[in-house]
Amino acid sequence: GETAKGDYPVICVKTMAKIAKEAEACIWNERIFEDMMRTDVGDACNNTTTTAISAVMASYKCKASAIIVLTTSGATSHVVSKYKPHCPILTVTRFPQVARQLQIFRGCIPLFYEQGRPEGAWMDDVDARVQYAIDFGKKSNFISAGDNVVVITGWRQGSGSSNTCRVLSVN
Repeated sequence: GETAKGDYPVICVKTMAKIAKEAEACIWNERIFEDMMRTDVGDACNNTTTTAISAVMASYKCKASAIIVLTTSGATSHVVSKYKPHCPILTVTRFPQVARQLQIFRGCIPLFYEQGRPEGAWMDDVDARVQYAIDFGKKSNFISAGDNVVVITGWRQGSGSSNTCRVLSVN
């Protein structure tokens, strides 16, 4: 058989990608999530993991088009990815290294947010970053008006504070 190092690497990689997409489509992610919930009882003791589980569960219940994560370190997106949501995870970060590292996690689409932090108006900044992710989803044609998105944010700036999960309807 042909391998990606053989005479026809492009055709081989395209074929492997096609097979992987078809196999991924056959997986019943919601069932896997339920099985993980039964077996991962020890992990769900910190705020980030609990919030990630809530977001994935909410995405299944409301048929969300995306999960939007505002992150500093990428840890929240990593945990959300572990639970295999059926929708993409749009991860907004201000740190280019974090954006590069997030590309390895299943379902994560890192978005590098280049605008500086405004002084004082923290919630306005949160709303602007959420809108940035929604605009990206609209441009990429997987979010449209009337869709639901699940948003994970923190209660303060910095790493380790992700504890808020909201379901928003896109305008």
